[in-house]
Amino acid sequence: MKNEKLSVFGLGKLGCTMLACFAHKGWDVIGMDINKDFVDKINDGLSPIFEPGVDTLIKNHKGHIEATTNAGYAIEKSNVSFVIVPTPSTEEGYFTTRYVETVASEIGSILRNKNQYHLVVITSTVLPGDMAHIVNLLERTSQKKVNIDFGVCYNPDFIALGNVVKNFLNPDMVLIGESDEKAGSMLEKIHHELVDNKPNIHRMNFYNAELTKIALNSYCTLKITFANVLAEICEHLPGGNVDVVTNALGDDTRIGRKYLKGGLSYGGPCFPRDNRAFAWSAAKVGVKNIMALKTDEINNYQRDFRIPQKIEALLHKVKGNNVSILGLTYKADTTLIEESAAINIIKALSKNGGIKIKIFDPAGMQESKNALEELEQIYFAESITDCLKDTDLCLIATPWKEFEQISKETFINNMKNPVILEACNCINIDDIDGIEYIKIGQYNNIKNTSK
Repeated sequence: MKNEKLSVFGLGKLGCTMLACFAHKGWDVIGMDINKDFVDKINDGLSPIFEPGVDTLIKNHKGHIEATTNAGYAIEKSNVSFVIVPTPSTEEGYFTTRYVETVASEIGSILRNKNQYHLVVITSTVLPGDMAHIVNLLERTSQKKVNIDFGVCYNPDFIALGNVVKNFLNPDMVLIGESDEKAGSMLEKIHHELVDNKPNIHRMNFYNAELTKIALNSYCTLKITFANVLAEICEHLPGGNVDVVTNALGDDTRIGRKYLKGGLSYGGPCFPRDNRAFAWSAAKVGVKNIMALKTDEINNYQRDFRIPQKIEALLHKVKGNNVSILGLTYKADTTLIEESAAINIIKALSKNGGIKIKIFDPAGMQESKNALEELEQIYFAESITDCLKDTDLCLIATPWKEFEQISKETFINNMKNPVILEACNCINIDDIDGIEYIKIGQYNNIKNTSK
């Protein structure tokens, strides 16, 4: 049994996964959330969120897990608290810490009457300078002193939805911003016992840690956008193939392969907002971060203009106006459509009143309906074949495993014009005779396939 007693404040996708992984590794852990439905499900051994593997971990380690809506109980029964609540973006591009501040104020008020040392770990993504404010808030509400009565660390995760369990237990590195040596060492010990691999653990002050987190995600967006620019260039060069180019580039250790892959624009709840926040944070201290601003501009161009125009050009070639789009979530193995490239492409295509769009996703249909229900030309399909039926072009936008098994015959037998535009290199069709297969980032002398 682990010596530390842990609590997790915020039981969304990341918090719930942290809770499950801590229990899996032998800690007794208390989850705290104001959502009673989430709390009740966890206490019943069920996962309240969609994330591969979390439901199994919660079910198998129910004896190490309890959840509550009572913050006082969670603090009293633990000596380390992880805070993982939203930090929504503002229109200006920075993050608001109002939810973190609410939790910190509540924790501070409870710590006022607690005699034992307590470590507060902020896992929510914040910007440079935010941790100093949070520490002051904890001191003010607790009427105690940091580094004497309690410690504070900033410990953001570097995970990808759909792979949170794997990423959390096998991180590339661990980042710890620490209020003092004691707090950092206590958290480092937890990570040594938590992870399955042996990552480097980087300990530093709050400002450096805050900047590292936001800079890392912004750099990933730069690599994605650079690869997408290469993809567009390759489409104009005879024999051009972005995969050939990026595979060679990725072998150079100065560059590396991760995120260097041509396709659709980046999306989701982290990359777009983190890149904008990186630009805002630089501007706040008088630095003009043109690179981050241009990355955002090019990314939006890819999803709002380049790909929709490519689809319209292909439809014109086959004299059709019916499009099917497979994959709506911003990536596979999640229900989230936040800033999804596919959703933005659909919205752009819908501005052309003559195009009819059929869409399907294995997990993101309900969120997509909520986002697109006002668009009259959208048909929400019930299956892959229903989505393909009588369409002239199919865009495969998200690499769901369900799409890997689609046969050539499925396209031919259901589509009016079997033109496939693929963005994610997931379908397995060796013989493309009878279909027009076009890959984003690859030169193609488009033929007229109308019947």
